[in-house]
Amino acid sequence: MKRNRKPHDLAPFLSMVLLFVLFTLITPRFAGLGNIKMISKQVAINGILGVALFLVVLTGGIDISIGSTLSLLCVLTGFLESKKIPFLIVVLLVLLCGGVVGYLKGILVTKIRLPDLIVTLAAKNLIRGIALMFSVQAYVITSPAMVSLGSGQLFGVIPYPFLCFMAVALVTALILGKTRFGRRIYAMGGNREAAIQAGIDVGRTKRSVYAFSGILVGVGAVLYSSLYKNILASKIGSDTLNTLLAVVLLGGASMSGGYGKVPGIVFGALTMAILNNGMILARSTDYWVTALTGILILVSMMVQFLQNSELFKRNRLGGAKKK
Repeated sequence: MKRNRKPHDLAPFLSMVLLFVLFTLITPRFAGLGNIKMISKQVAINGILGVALFLVVLTGGIDISIGSTLSLLCVLTGFLESKKIPFLIVVLLVLLCGGVVGYLKGILVTKIRLPDLIVTLAAKNLIRGIALMFSVQAYVITSPAMVSLGSGQLFGVIPYPFLCFMAVALVTALILGKTRFGRRIYAMGGNREAAIQAGIDVGRTKRSVYAFSGILVGVGAVLYSSLYKNILASKIGSDTLNTLLAVVLLGGASMSGGYGKVPGIVFGALTMAILNNGMILARSTDYWVTALTGILILVSMMVQFLQNSELFKRNRLGGAKKK
């Protein structure tokens, strides 16, 4: 089954480049190697969580509980680390727990047929409550492997968290672009009824997407724990949703489902990281970050609308005929 639209939206990439140039002109320190490495570290967690949210959005759904799930899985990571459990086992258990939490949300959406918004709103509060219950005091990450994951760099230049983000993006892009599962995700997001008529089990597909999304949140939780090393549920994920929505929208994804690309999400995450880092270096207040985020989303959506408009298509076809 073919996708509805061809990927021709350059808005995510252009937004990132324009912001980078802008902050380079405002403050020369911005383009320094040390600051670029800092940005590549900062983008990793929100980038991975952005991909996790993007997967659900592709199906035509929404998951507003990702921040709470991150909090719970960080607490689980801290707890397991405190018990001196080997690093690889900790990672596997956290990813497994993330997948189970995601799958349970998928069951509520597909079996009981509750709207994604209602299910994930309830899950947001329930999961947050559980995380707070088991995080009375902060867990401190001391494992050498975990500390190395957060602070290590490949060839002394590329931070490990950024490499993890790129690996997640690559694997997800391959799944969406090269597998039957990926084609089913696009199909059910683009036209659910047509997907059902084509024989796609949309319920199983959606449950699998929620489980995969949960696993990615688990990856984000391990990275968060390795980067910040001090785990307290009340300080994790409370304001994550706004950033992730901005990442997905700036990445060119359609909130109605069925359209979007992983590279766009990568550029969207980089745009948000550049924005936050640049505003800090420019010594601006937080409300300017919020305001500029809204402007970027609006501009991105306008460009996307123009590129998909009939006028744009006619002009492009006319130019092609003249050639």
